[in-house]
Amino acid sequence: MSRDAMAVPSQASLRFERLLALIFALLGAIIIAISSVYWMFALEPLLREHYESQSRAFAQAQAPGLERLLDGSARPEYLRGELQAALDAILLLEDQSTGIAFIHRIELVLDYEMLDLPRGCLDMIRGELGCEGCVLVPIALYHPRDHLLVGVARFYANPEFLQQLIAGVRGKLLWGAGTLLVLITLAWVGISRLLRRLGESESNLRNVFEAASFPMVLHEPGRCTLARANEAARRYLSLEGEAGDLGSEDWRYLLAAGLPSGDGEQREMCIPAVDGELRWALVSVVGLRFSGGRGRLVSLVDVTRLKAIQEELRAASFTDGLTGLYNRRYLFSMLGKEVDMFHRYHQPLSIFLFDLDDFKKINDQYGHPVGDEVLVRVAEELRQCVREVDVIGRYGGEEFMVILPHAQLSAAREVAERIRVQIGALAWPQAELRVTISGGVCEFNGISVDAFVKLADDSLYRAKKAGKDQVLAALSPTGVELLDQRPETGGARQHGRDG
Repeated sequence: MSRDAMAVPSQASLRFERLLALIFALLGAIIIAISSVYWMFALEPLLREHYESQSRAFAQAQAPGLERLLDGSARPEYLRGELQAALDAILLLEDQSTGIAFIHRIELVLDYEMLDLPRGCLDMIRGELGCEGCVLVPIALYHPRDHLLVGVARFYANPEFLQQLIAGVRGKLLWGAGTLLVLITLAWVGISRLLRRLGESESNLRNVFEAASFPMVLHEPGRCTLARANEAARRYLSLEGEAGDLGSEDWRYLLAAGLPSGDGEQREMCIPAVDGELRWALVSVVGLRFSGGRGRLVSLVDVTRLKAIQEELRAASFTDGLTGLYNRRYLFSMLGKEVDMFHRYHQPLSIFLFDLDDFKKINDQYGHPVGDEVLVRVAEELRQCVREVDVIGRYGGEEFMVILPHAQLSAAREVAERIRVQIGALAWPQAELRVTISGGVCEFNGISVDAFVKLADDSLYRAKKAGKDQVLAALSPTGVELLDQRPETGGARQHGRDG
C-alpha cells in the first residue's frame, strides 16, 4: 500500500532489484505481523466474547431451576440435598458430538439474612476444584416469591470448547498466512510476477481493513484529522472529508479526551450523542508505521448496551423490582450512615415503619395482580409525601420504611400521619377496596440500629393490636409514648417495649 497502507513498504523501494530479497522478507514479516495483530485485537477477543456470551446464556437458563428451590418451604438439610442434585444435574450436561461437559464447576453462595436460614448451611461447591482457563459466569439468584436478591451462583464454563474454537480459527488463519508466504516465495521467479503478487496482497489487506465490522481508523500523531477510516468508523464517528483529512466532532472529542497511550492498551470512553445520550466505546490503540512515519491503528467496539446492563445490575442490587423503591439491604445501609451522622453531628433522626392492613385479604379476594398494583400505588403516593432528603424503601412484603434525617419525633409523626391519610384516601377501580396502613414512629437515641428498628416495629405491632389504620410512637420504658425526647449528649438511652 501507499499513503494509507498499514506497515507495508512504499512502492518506490520496489525499484531497486538489489533489495528484492530484503523486500520480500520484510513483506512476509509484515503479513505475519498484520495477521497476528488482527488475531490478537480482533478475532480472538471476538471469539472469547462470543463464548462468554453463550456461557452466560446457558448459565442464565439454569438459574430459574435453582431459584424455584429457594422458596423457603423445605428444611435446610432437605433443601441442601435438592440443590446438590440440581447442581450435579447441570454438571452432567454435555455436548453430544464431543461428550465434553458444558460446566466444569459451580459455586453457590446465598444471603441467609434474606432466606432466614442458618448461615452457610446451603453454600456449596460442586465439580472439580482445578479449573484453569475456565470462564467465570456469576448469575444472581432471586427469591421466586419476593423477587429479592438471595444469592449468587458462579458457573465455571469448560474452557475446552473455547480452546477448540480458537484452535480451529487459528489454524485457518495460520493456513492463510502460510499460503501468502508461499505465494511470496513463488514470486521470486521474476520482477513482474513479484509486483503483481505484491499488488494483490496490498488489495487484500486494504479489503480486510475496509470490511471490518467494527470501527477502525488510522491516525498520525500530531494531527487532528484521520488518514483513513473504514466504513464502520465513518458511520459510528460521523466522519466527513476525503482520505487523509477525515474528521468529525465525535473524533475530536475522543482525541481531546485522550486516547490510550500504550501499545495494545484498552480504555472505555464515552462519546456524546446528538440526542444527549452517551455512547460508550472500548477503544484500543496499536502503534504502526505508514506513509514513511509512525501512526496508530485505533479500533472501537461499542459497549453502550453492556454499560447499560451493568448499570441495571447495579441498580437491581439495591432497588425493589416491583415498586422501584430501595430494598431492605439499602435501607439498612443508609440507616447505618445516618446513625454515623447522628453520632458525629448530633442531628435528630427518626424512622417510620408501616405495613398495609389486611394485605393478605386483598390478595385472596382480588388476586395477586391487584395486590401488586396496590404496592405500586402506595409506593408512588409515598414518594409524594416525603422530602428529598428522606429515604423510602420496601422493607419486606407489604412493609415499608421511611428514614427521616433531621426530624424529631413530633415532625416524624406528622409526616407519618400525612402518609397514612394520603394512602387511606386513594381511590381504586375496585369499589369495595380500601387500603389503610398501620405504623410505628421512633426517634434515634443512641441505641443500636437493630434496636432502633425494633422500637418502630413494636410500635407498628401495637398499632395493629389497637385496631389498625393508625400511627403510634415508640414507648418509653414506663409505657408512655415518646414525643420530642432528645438523647443526652455522649450517652445512649435504651427504650423498652411494652408487654
